[in-house]
Amino acid sequence: LLVGLGYQEMLYNYLGSRRDLVERMNLDGGEVVEIANPMSESCELVRNSALPGLLASEASSSNAAYPHRIFEIGKVAVLDERENYGSRTFTSLALLYADREAGFNDVRSHLAALGYYLSREVGLQEAEDPRFVPGRSGALVYKGKRIGSIGEVHPAVLAAWGIQMPCAALELELEALLEA
Repeated sequence: LLVGLGYQEMLYNYLGSRRDLVERMNLDGGEVVEIANPMSESCELVRNSALPGLLASEASSSNAAYPHRIFEIGKVAVLDERENYGSRTFTSLALLYADREAGFNDVRSHLAALGYYLSREVGLQEAEDPRFVPGRSGALVYKGKRIGSIGEVHPAVLAAWGIQMPCAALELELEALLEA
């Protein structure tokens, strides 16, 4: 469905650095799963989001013709004390849209198309996320449960990645969206 909407699929490593997964993303790091004895700084955390990989690709693609539409479906892990091992792993669907006029409404319309073809109605609630511009972001809700986030990528996050083009993105828990 996303390829049909003009997106290109990407694949990234599940391990990353604190700099990429926390600091550049304007996060506090409270939900990240740390590797006890990492072999290198670039593999010290299990990724808590697929968005850093998409932003890394965008950072190295500024010479390619715009618009850029990229996505990834892959595993992420977050700390969760309710789980047996203290963390929860799930499949994330993340997409990034970069263009001179890229904005919240663009990715919201792409999500609506995805929901239409999957026969799922994903709601939107007001919510703040430090990765996104305040007032131009929200929480994605399905069957009363928060399943992700959507918004225009915060200028501080774009600057941390060296990206000069506006970007909008979303990320959601795919299993929660596809449950019967």
